[in-house]
Amino acid sequence: MTRKRRPLRKIFLAIVGLLLVVAGIFTVAVFDRMKTQQLDFVSAAADVARDNNLGPLVAMAENFYYGTLHTPVVGGKPKVAAGFDGSLRDSTNGKPVGVVSKDPLVNFKAWGPAVTPLAVPERVSSPAKALPGEGVWIPTKIAVNGVTAVYVARVRPDSIHTSIYATIAWFDPHLLAFGQVSGTKLPEGNFKHGPGRVPSSLRKFYVAGLADGYRMKDSQGGAIINNAVVKPLIRGKATLLTYPDGSINIVRWLIDPAKPGFTVARQNLDALVLDGKSQVFNEDQAKWGLVWYGTGSGKNYIWRSAIGLRADGSVVYVQSQALSAKSLADLLVRAGVIKGMTLDMNAAFANGDFYGPYGPRGKAINPDNKNPTMRFYKSSKRDFISVYTKSPAQG
Repeated sequence: MTRKRRPLRKIFLAIVGLLLVVAGIFTVAVFDRMKTQQLDFVSAAADVARDNNLGPLVAMAENFYYGTLHTPVVGGKPKVAAGFDGSLRDSTNGKPVGVVSKDPLVNFKAWGPAVTPLAVPERVSSPAKALPGEGVWIPTKIAVNGVTAVYVARVRPDSIHTSIYATIAWFDPHLLAFGQVSGTKLPEGNFKHGPGRVPSSLRKFYVAGLADGYRMKDSQGGAIINNAVVKPLIRGKATLLTYPDGSINIVRWLIDPAKPGFTVARQNLDALVLDGKSQVFNEDQAKWGLVWYGTGSGKNYIWRSAIGLRADGSVVYVQSQALSAKSLADLLVRAGVIKGMTLDMNAAFANGDFYGPYGPRGKAINPDNKNPTMRFYKSSKRDFISVYTKSPAQG
């Protein structure tokens, strides 16, 4: 009897030993990710797991955690005022502003000079009884020839989670240029990723970095970067296009007209907003998140971010800690977006930061986001949207 048990005992010990080795390798990789990417332990563990094709397991864990253990607070009021930078005054909503400059100075020839600025949008409506300053556009320090180019508004994301603010940033494309920068690892694909940072020749004009889409295996779409097909583009998927002249567009690939000659085409899920209307009719649909795609349900209230275009061409970026797919789309609509799409999600990755006058250490676009703000200034593993001033920052 003893002899028969020995082979089983050896097999058991071998399996335990193997699991310990795997656990050790995984733990080392997690701590390395924490150090190099400035992630917390949970986010680093999830990131490493997804790198090793364990996305479905991570997504199941996220669904349980966010859907059962860590649901956002219902009701109440925010503990802080709806501000962004105490040293700056609220804007005069909707009033036109003057010509930016009669001197056609350019920071980068391909972008051309800054032209007459767009009017600042009207105050963003609140889904609850508006609090003082809620939805009011606050100027940032980012300016072109003395004219503010980026504004921020803080507003509740829905009428249920009333103690939380979402942050909306408004970018004037008459004064700013846009690009997309590849990370050192993402998007995954057989192409030259580069250093994961803004080119040195453009860094002095660089004023904001916004996390791009999911990793390719989760995005339900494709990407083309500098004519290299990272992953084939999928018909109908929401596609963020950036061009050499610094312009930006969002289209449904092969459905909506798209100007040729783009530098980067990056897809991420379906369009959130079309013709100024939310396209999220059922958050259980796979297109807003599916375990087997490696993403959690669209019903989870978690950190999410998105980008959209208004009718005048201005760019809107939104981010909050408690957004579902539906409330994310609704937030874009309230900001006047006519077409919009999802960017990255989860606490560690739904990031956006200001640079330029805020220095290389940066300033979080959403004051509630406590992630390191140098991620898109130093070398980033993930790809991101870059924003630049077209003409000199000061007049």
